[in-house]
Amino acid sequence: MASPLDLDPRWRALQERGGVIDIGFDHPSEWPHSERGDAPFVKEGEDQLTSELCRAGDLRYLRAVLSLPIRGSEEALGVALWIEVPHTVFYAYLDHLDGGTLPANELGILANDITPLADMGSPVTLAFETDGARPQAGIDGLADISLDHLLDLYEASGTLARSDLKPS
Repeated sequence: MASPLDLDPRWRALQERGGVIDIGFDHPSEWPHSERGDAPFVKEGEDQLTSELCRAGDLRYLRAVLSLPIRGSEEALGVALWIEVPHTVFYAYLDHLDGGTLPANELGILANDITPLADMGSPVTLAFETDGARPQAGIDGLADISLDHLLDLYEASGTLARSDLKPS
């Protein structure tokens, strides 16, 4: 089925490049140490960063997925980002990863800047999955995004520049 976005040359150029590019943040914005990159973890003193968990000083973070449908298409953008959570939620999730019970849904704080969609520090609802998948993140008032917001986020995150989507 054709998408209304098929009329937009930027959308067509994005599709020619392979389609929607998901975004992932290596660490919370407040992480004061080097990136994890391909390493399984980074440990600096008491601070630790893995692909799913982060402990920095007295702060605790979980990695979650924000899925945002793109208006006018059947596609969605996936954003793997970090959420600051209370210690009780962090340790309940850690126990769950070791076979314990699933934590209850919880509120957290966005620990990455995804402007223009949401600012760092925005409240986030976390829904924990039973199949071991990352928690799902939800931000009030953010149910879907426009192509312009997608392109703004790509530029802000360094994923893709608008100039890369010039029609051929």
